[in-house]
Amino acid sequence: MAVALVRRALTHTCVIAILLQTCCAQKFNIPDVKIEAFSPKGFRASIPDSPGMSLFVFQGNVNRAIDSTAVGGLKGEITQATNGRWVYDNPDAQLKVGDVVNYYVFVSVNREGFVKDGLTYTITEFSSRSGNPTGPNPTPTPDCRPSATRIRGGKACAGQTIFEDNFDSFKDDLWQIEQYIPINHPEFPFVSYQRLSPNGPVSVSGGFLHIAPKLQQTLPGFNNESIYTGSLDLFSGCTASAEACYRQAMGANILPPVASGRLTSSVAFTYGTVTIRAKLPQGDWMYPELLLEPFLKKYGSSHFASGVIKIASARGNADLRAGPDEYGNKILYGGPVMDFQCRGQLLTNKVLTNGKMWGDDFHEYSITWLPDQITLSVDGEQWARVDGSRALRDRFPQRCALPRTLLAKGSNLAPFDDHFYLTLGVAVGGISEFRDDAYSGDRAKPWRDVAHKAMLSFWEHLDSWQQTWNQPELVVDYVKVVAL
Repeated sequence: MAVALVRRALTHTCVIAILLQTCCAQKFNIPDVKIEAFSPKGFRASIPDSPGMSLFVFQGNVNRAIDSTAVGGLKGEITQATNGRWVYDNPDAQLKVGDVVNYYVFVSVNREGFVKDGLTYTITEFSSRSGNPTGPNPTPTPDCRPSATRIRGGKACAGQTIFEDNFDSFKDDLWQIEQYIPINHPEFPFVSYQRLSPNGPVSVSGGFLHIAPKLQQTLPGFNNESIYTGSLDLFSGCTASAEACYRQAMGANILPPVASGRLTSSVAFTYGTVTIRAKLPQGDWMYPELLLEPFLKKYGSSHFASGVIKIASARGNADLRAGPDEYGNKILYGGPVMDFQCRGQLLTNKVLTNGKMWGDDFHEYSITWLPDQITLSVDGEQWARVDGSRALRDRFPQRCALPRTLLAKGSNLAPFDDHFYLTLGVAVGGISEFRDDAYSGDRAKPWRDVAHKAMLSFWEHLDSWQQTWNQPELVVDYVKVVAL
């Protein structure tokens, strides 16, 4: 259990319930929590480090009750110890003597979760901030220039690298390998995301990250018949809510026929420059996920209400047409998505004209995310731009189901004015990326988006698309996030 699991716990209380059910599988006594309040403002909660610890979450309310299924007004998720302690530091909290902090904490130790709840602390005096704070908000160094970039649980300096991975090895502190069935994903891809090892969809070798979709029927314990009548149990290590961790095949509701990989970053931030050098996958009906996804989903959790940014994507089909339009692997597309029905409103395309496909070679894909605009570049050349001179919500027709009242409370760039995290993955099929009138070569798309048997129809045409999966991997050379 790591960062992405608790990220969902902050907004989906059912996951906290799962943690409570599993926390007793192995006994661990959470150390006493040290609480400190500062004048005129500031709050800190910390515990000493212990072997195997990988996560510390604090949830609290001031003068209000809280239980272990709730999200508090004081909340923090800490992924690294500092000077031997795990420290949640909120420099903006204003408390007074006599205030009562009701709180609980969650700790991950050796990938097991442990909760200590029903805790209270009464502020009787203010602590002294002698020396530098030990939490994730250290006093900036004199040469730290102000930056518009905001980091969850920290502060950025202009030009600072706030996240970087060259994939010399897999780093658990940087990435969460997701494991779940994306039943609530608006695009409804025909996959399950799995962290299988060894020979799983996700691996690191030769200085590269590899995300390679695999047929579920070829994995240990499965065969072709399993897709129609078997079950898929992902509870061990599942990173989503309970209903997304298990499926029993029944009738047209087959098991997801493809096991794929998805990684989410441990850092969440607002504004900055992201660069990804990658080779995109090739093969019919697959597409890469190089995304920025919302951390808290404060504008809503369904239909992309809180936004997603596609940094770069290209459908894997070599020859894909819908009517007169060609939109296969020669066509790069990307940009902000704010509504499922109107998902193409802010997307932009770029055609590769040198006779090659985007998946033939490595390219450097980047996004520069500013408070008033978003630009996309490839190999140093800008190819898409969305500015905030006019509110993004006003660029959508009224038929688009945007949370307009909530978006009006944000900036012109809302919902892209809050913390997002980075996602790398490969998806297959789904109900959004391939038009129903599409042909791959001379073969019609084998499913219809709104059909109850969409995934089944896709699977029944295995022979027509599997032969095209000659380079189905997303291969990533490096990832870097730099503060503005």
